[in-house]
Amino acid sequence: MADLAEEMARMLSTRLDTLTDDLVADILAENPGYHDAALVTLAELRRSCRTNLQRVLQILGNTVPPGDNPFDAAATTGTRRAEQRVPLDSVLRSFRLGGRVIWRGMVRMAKEDDRVDRDRLLDVATTVWTVVDEASSEVARAYRHTELQLRRLDEHRRHALVGDLLRGRGREPGFAEQAGSELGLPHDSAYVVLVADLAADGTPGLAMPQDTLAGYGVRSVWEPREQTMVGLVALERRDLTGVLDLLRGGVRARVGVSPAVPGLAEVGVGHDLARLALRTLPADGKGLAVLDERLPEALVARSPELADRLLHGVLGPLLRLPAAERDVLLTTLAEWLRSNRSAAATAARLYCHRNTVLNRLRRLEALLGRSMQDHEAGLALSLALIAHAARDGDRPAQRGAGHSGQTD
Repeated sequence: MADLAEEMARMLSTRLDTLTDDLVADILAENPGYHDAALVTLAELRRSCRTNLQRVLQILGNTVPPGDNPFDAAATTGTRRAEQRVPLDSVLRSFRLGGRVIWRGMVRMAKEDDRVDRDRLLDVATTVWTVVDEASSEVARAYRHTELQLRRLDEHRRHALVGDLLRGRGREPGFAEQAGSELGLPHDSAYVVLVADLAADGTPGLAMPQDTLAGYGVRSVWEPREQTMVGLVALERRDLTGVLDLLRGGVRARVGVSPAVPGLAEVGVGHDLARLALRTLPADGKGLAVLDERLPEALVARSPELADRLLHGVLGPLLRLPAAERDVLLTTLAEWLRSNRSAAATAARLYCHRNTVLNRLRRLEALLGRSMQDHEAGLALSLALIAHAARDGDRPAQRGAGHSGQTD
C-alpha cells in the first residue's frame, strides 16, 4: 500500500504546475480572504502553493532530498503567514485544500489505471491525509511560535511608544501622529490620563479598564509603569465624568485622574498631573482622585517640604498635646471648617453641645495664637489639616469624635 502511495506521488510530481493551478483556483474560490484582503499577493500565493505541494508529494513519494527537513516548507509558510497577520484558520484551510487537490489528482490517476482497486485507494487516502495533517500541525506550530514573538515585539513597541509620549516626545513634529497610528488612538482628541496603584494583592488597581471602555466604544491604551498602571483614554467629545463612571466599578486601589489635555502631544503633562492627583489620596486609600476636584490637596502634595513647614508652623502646638486631647481638638477643628464655621452645625455633627464646641474653639485660639474667625487663618488651618491627613495617611476628622459631650 505504501508502495502505491509512493508511486502515485512520484507520478503526480510530474503534474506539479497543473496541481498548483488547481490549488490557487480553489483557494481564491473557497478561501478568498487570503488574496482579497491583500495579505498575500497572487504571485506569492502561487509560489507557496507550488512549494508546499512539491514537498508533500516528496514526503509521500519518499523523495525528500537527503538532509532536508521534510516539513520546512510548511514551517516557512506558517512563519510567513503569521508575519502577514493572516488568520491561522485561513492558513490551515488552504492546507486542507492542498490535501484535497493531491487526493483528487490521485483519484483521477486511479480511474486511468485498472490495477488500482478501491481498497488499495482507501489505504492511499489514509497515507495522504496523515501527511497533510502532519504538515498542517507544523504550520500551526510555526505560526503560533512566530505569533508569540510578534506579540512580544508589539508589546515592547507599545511600551516604548507610551513611554516616549509620557516623556514629552509627542511635541516633536509628527511623533504624536505616528504614535497614534501605531497605538490605534486619535492623535488630535482630548485625552485624560489615569495612574492606578497596585491593589493590596498585587493586581492592577483598575480591573480590566481597556475592555470595559472598549465595550462602550472608548479607545484607550494601558501600560504598566513604575509599580503603577497608566492609561491614556481618548475622550473624543465624551464627557469626562461619564467616562470615569464606566471605570468606578473596577477601582481596587488609589487612582489619580488628570484634567483633559489637548491631544497625544500633551499626555506627558497629563501623566504628571494624574500622579499628583494620586498623591492626594491616603497611602492606604482607594478611589478615583480627580485632580480638578482636589486642588487644595494637590497644592499641598506638590511640595512636601512646604507642606511640612505649614503643618508644624500652623498646628505645631496642637500636635504636641497628649493624643486624646489632640485628636478631639483636631476633629472639632476639621468639622468646624467643614460646617462653614458654624458652632451649632459642628455640635450636631459631633453629637455634643454647642457650648462644648465654643470651649474647644477658645482652647484652639489660645494654643495656636490665631483668631478662629480670621479668613486667612481659616485658609491656613484648612491647608494644614490637609497636610496632616496626607502625612498620617488618613483624615484627621472622624465622625462621632467628642460624642462624650466633654466641655474641655
